[in-house]
Amino acid sequence: MIREFINIVEGLAITDAWFKDGGFKTYKRPAKERYEIADKPGTIDTLEGPVKYPAGYYIMTGPKGEQYPITPEKFDELKDDLGDGVCTPKKIIKWAKLADRSGSVDTSWGEKLHYNPDEDVIVRHGENDYGVVKRDIFAQTYEKV
Repeated sequence: MIREFINIVEGLAITDAWFKDGGFKTYKRPAKERYEIADKPGTIDTLEGPVKYPAGYYIMTGPKGEQYPITPEKFDELKDDLGDGVCTPKKIIKWAKLADRSGSVDTSWGEKLHYNPDEDVIVRHGENDYGVVKRDIFAQTYEKV
């Protein structure tokens, strides 16, 4: 009985294998993005729910004014800093797939992001590292390979 429950739960989880059926390669378009560096800890109400961050995190602002935090290491890995609070995404090929059910993913920075079917796109940033992007924002900011 417990094994059956585990199999059901694992079948619903977003995993690297989940992207094999219906997933596609994508990258973030090189549009300019605004950021600021947090001088104290806080919480941002992202489109996927509230996300806590410590001082020193980069607070990114998306095309619709939505905000989300990323670590300084992730910023260096993912963005080219143009100075004066402006950056552009590096061209990094990732996997993405339209959410086919409701659920949540655990981020690499320890937060849980919620997603809904046909409304959100799950982006695989790396092994067991996922993000959630609203479908309309994904269409504005990502390009299929």
